[in-house]
Amino acid sequence: MKLMFLAGSFRKKSATQGIIRTIVENATDYQYCAPRIDKLPFYSEDLDGSHRPDIVIDFINQVSGVDGIVLCSPEYNHSIPAVLKNAIDWASRPAFKSSLKDKPITIISQTNSEVGGARLQAHLKLVLDSTLSRIYPSHEMMISNISTKISDEQRVIDDITVSRLKRHINMFISFIA
Repeated sequence: MKLMFLAGSFRKKSATQGIIRTIVENATDYQYCAPRIDKLPFYSEDLDGSHRPDIVIDFINQVSGVDGIVLCSPEYNHSIPAVLKNAIDWASRPAFKSSLKDKPITIISQTNSEVGGARLQAHLKLVLDSTLSRIYPSHEMMISNISTKISDEQRVIDDITVSRLKRHINMFISFIA
């Protein structure tokens, strides 16, 4: 089983990166990749088709080669960070025949608010529905008050959150299988 982790944040002290790191360190039943989607050019039809840059081709090939995708992201302005939306836009081409079609996807969101990224999750589900992806039907994995649950070394230190993350990923793997 191979999972892809797509992050909605790449800043130095990113809680998103810390969550992904914590998941990877606590589960060894799968292979994974975590491409740097912040290096992708912004989607444009001028660059699509036979004009796709090599970095985009490599990314789409990686998406095609995984069994499932974990989207892990903060909520920006009640919605999806541009870096994550851009990666989804690239992977969704060509429409209705893309590497996202029928691809199992789950979402993990985090915020410092009590809401935990609920609006991000709703927006991502709407976007992913149009890509014909298989969205994991579960209770949303939202982490509220993230700054109190992550260390300076970007590791999740809250035992309940670590347990929830492990359970969510294990159930997602079962969903894929």
